Amino acid sequence: MVQAARNINLPISKDRSTRQGFGVDKVVLILVLLYLTVPLGATLIFGLSTGNGINFNTYHQVFTDPDFSQTLLLSFGLALASTFLTVLLVTPTAYWVQLRLPRARPMMDFLALVPFAVPAIVMAFGLIEVYGTNNTLINIISLGLVPLLSNEPFNVVNTPQLLVCAYVIISLPFVFRPIDNNLRAINTKVLSEAAYSLGSGWWRTFLTIIIPNILPGVISAALLTFSTVMGEFTLASLFGIYTFPIYLNGTGQNDAHKAASLTILSFILTLICVLGIILLVRIRPGSRGKEDRLDIVAAK
Repeated sequence: MVQAARNINLPISKDRSTRQGFGVDKVVLILVLLYLTVPLGATLIFGLSTGNGINFNTYHQVFTDPDFSQTLLLSFGLALASTFLTVLLVTPTAYWVQLRLPRARPMMDFLALVPFAVPAIVMAFGLIEVYGTNNTLINIISLGLVPLLSNEPFNVVNTPQLLVCAYVIISLPFVFRPIDNNLRAINTKVLSEAAYSLGSGWWRTFLTIIIPNILPGVISAALLTFSTVMGEFTLASLFGIYTFPIYLNGTGQNDAHKAASLTILSFILTLICVLGIILLVRIRPGSRGKEDRLDIVAAK
């Protein structure tokens, strides 16, 4: 009887300890959620309150303001262009360094950390000084085509094109690190050699084998770049380009309630982008089977 009672009580004590641990986890999760949601809720209430109760007039003012749609579309276009260009430049370069030039990895790590050491204001004034006064450099970069195609001095200062290039520079740390970590996580050299032995070329191997295996890292890098560009203020302000963060800053100086509503809208847009990217990573038809087939081929 005593032994039976012990056998019965033992699972009860384990279950009790499990419930206690689960309760602590729930408390911690609730505290984290409150820490994240209470400021957003306070901002939402402040944006809707006008002193006489809840009023949605601020959102009507936001959506009817032509500067809202203009700056939002401009920032969205700059973010897409910067994300596409950065991923397009960094991904093949990181793969080539990982495969052919492993000794160049310290230099790549250094170059990826340089934007952290250079403040945005210094970068902006440097770009303005170089491309605003030194047309000889532009002529050299264009291989002498600019003087032939244009009779007027070619100016790239205070243009979205130069701003995109600046965004590419400041986004390098956020793009290189996730992609490089994913390339190091998979057996890049073995997968590439297996593909070469089956008759695949460099670009075909990169697009059909390497990219599907490092797609989560590429999408994470794209998300970080997109979020950085959408919220960047200093470079756009110094370049004189009226983007959404500048519009949000100007609105906050004139109407605090409208600025609070804009903050909630920008958070919702960012959340939608994050959820879309998460769904894009998880919903990949046949990705698991493709990775298994690649591992089998590499093992052979």
